[in-house]
Amino acid sequence: MKKRMKQIAACLLVVLMTVISAPEYKTSLKVSAAQNFKIHFIDVGCADGALLQYGEGSSAKYAMIDTGAGKYHVTKDKTYAKKNAPAYEYLKKMGVKHLEFVILTHPHQDHIGGLVKILKDKTITINTIYGNSLEVTYLRSSDNVKKQTSETAKWTKFDSDTYKSVKNEIEKRNNEEDESLHVKYVTPKAGSKIYLGQAQITFYGPLENDYKYGRQVNLNIRQENKYSIVTRIVYGKNSFLMTGDAQRETIEKIIKKGYNLQAQVLKEPHHGYQDVKESDKLISGRTSDHKLLIDRTKANIAIVSNGYKNIGNVPMKNVLTDLSKMDVYETSNRGTIVITSDGSRLYVKTQKGGNKPSVNGRIVTSGKTVSTPVLQSVDIIRNKKYKMVPVYVGTKDAKSVYSNKTITVKINASARSFTKINSVQYKLVKNGQSSARIPYRYGRSVTLKNGNAAKIYIKYNTMLGEKEVKLPQIVVDTKAPTKLKLKKKKSGKKIKVTFSANYGTSGKKKTQYKIVPRGKSAKKYKWKTANSVRYDAKKYRKAKLYVRFIDKAGNSKTKKMTM
Repeated sequence: MKKRMKQIAACLLVVLMTVISAPEYKTSLKVSAAQNFKIHFIDVGCADGALLQYGEGSSAKYAMIDTGAGKYHVTKDKTYAKKNAPAYEYLKKMGVKHLEFVILTHPHQDHIGGLVKILKDKTITINTIYGNSLEVTYLRSSDNVKKQTSETAKWTKFDSDTYKSVKNEIEKRNNEEDESLHVKYVTPKAGSKIYLGQAQITFYGPLENDYKYGRQVNLNIRQENKYSIVTRIVYGKNSFLMTGDAQRETIEKIIKKGYNLQAQVLKEPHHGYQDVKESDKLISGRTSDHKLLIDRTKANIAIVSNGYKNIGNVPMKNVLTDLSKMDVYETSNRGTIVITSDGSRLYVKTQKGGNKPSVNGRIVTSGKTVSTPVLQSVDIIRNKKYKMVPVYVGTKDAKSVYSNKTITVKINASARSFTKINSVQYKLVKNGQSSARIPYRYGRSVTLKNGNAAKIYIKYNTMLGEKEVKLPQIVVDTKAPTKLKLKKKKSGKKIKVTFSANYGTSGKKKTQYKIVPRGKSAKKYKWKTANSVRYDAKKYRKAKLYVRFIDKAGNSKTKKMTM
């Protein structure tokens, strides 16, 4: 059997792809056909399984990058844990009968296990499987995590039960009399390209197998992750980076080779684990081991394939910190995520959650501009003068804005090149009202008059779904304080005067006073802030007491009395 496996492996590995030595820096490809390209990020649990689709209907072409595990992977939910081969079931649901190719990023079971059932189904044919060598070796130390050291690590053939099963199923297919069931296995060359329709896929690996043994957690497993084959997909003006479980060393090698890592959509490596070098603990202020990749990618959208109620509680906080400039979609609460490209713009559709991101990328302010991951600029101006900075719904409110004049808010924005704004809506939610009960209305301008104390919610309807933001509470109070009162109370030789007033909608900001002796000019005396004043009646006899009442909108009124 071993001899036969070696023969078939040697035969299969003869097929190699053309090497392209020059780095690829083109940002777009011309797309002539009116076809859509889609990536279905299948909810396979805390694992990876993506279906690529070019075109629609009977003429559609399909391929895969990873196939998930044999079961819904590592979930705390008993119902989900019973789901067998979710990637295979998704192919059946989609009616896929032929795969142009399958890319296996690395040989871990949560990336290749689902391929076993696909290979067993003879109604599904596959032209080519791309992956690491079937005889791949890695540095391995003790199975006891606490005893793993670089000194005891040895080069060892990777031969897990799942990998054996995949190789056995490939062998069975190639022994079938029906040649349509045969499948080629190819180890690609870094820099080479393949196509699905007019979507171009460039391989950034496998790279040289000379990684050092020196990671935390389970060092053996981390070694295999380093072999992840990163691929960059370009369709028209749109780009995607598929990363498997790539580690920092993998990315460093790709950068050294001069390959282009920029993409609009990033498949976050390793399901959102942080993969720090020094320890497996979350350390305050430390970013994840994927920060180098995240910064190089400059993506606007991140996909985290982490699965419903995953045992690892990923993505980790430090990973989300590094992804904070992107809109993050997680399969844990969005289910299967489908991103569609028409060669120019992108569309997002989620199984759950109404196409909204799991985590909104942060709003970035720089001088006069405000931007979000999908909006190039957000222009919200009040009274043609003051720029207002929004926050995402669900985040902490900014300080309220007060005005003693009617406020008109103008709402504008421009979208990134890969999407567009279809419409803008707003709603005015007054103090004490539930925002959920107030419907949106279409418009780009809203006016708040005297007596209004409300928040403005704004919804930008884009091709990538809704971007919902809110402005700080705006309070408009055009009237000065009323019912001014100066109340005297004598206590021995002292008199105490307390100040009170009705401050209207905006509320009280402060009261100020000054005592002006008889015959003196009030202009020469400074205001003091207090809610009352105590004075000697004999000392300030016939002096004037001036009290100024100021509300938060800036309105003021002064009352005076003879002391």
